[in-house]
Amino acid sequence: MGCDELRAALIKFNITPTREELQQMIDSISVDCRGINFQAMVDYCSLYHPLRDVEREYQEAFRVYDTKGTGQISRKDLATCMSSSQISNTDFESLMDKVDINKDGVIDFEEF
Repeated sequence: MGCDELRAALIKFNITPTREELQQMIDSISVDCRGINFQAMVDYCSLYHPLRDVEREYQEAFRVYDTKGTGQISRKDLATCMSSSQISNTDFESLMDKVDINKDGVIDFEEF
């Protein structure tokens, strides 16, 4: 992806850099001054918050733990997701206690 392609991609997000700024972007993330390869572009964009939908990312992560789709993560949901990890039962209970702010026994999205 050269300067022209990069400009076209950024314009879609209402970002209008100068040619010099485009070249600086390319130089900062690519060893090839002629352009950016696909993986370098993906890596760069993932770090640039205006190009990310952080709220959607949190929602997707929440759905991983909310195994029943109830909008809440129960102790059983969390235990199921963490069963393959090396976390101890004591650590698990401590985690639930810290995250379950309103102490209703489940983690809702706002607590997550």
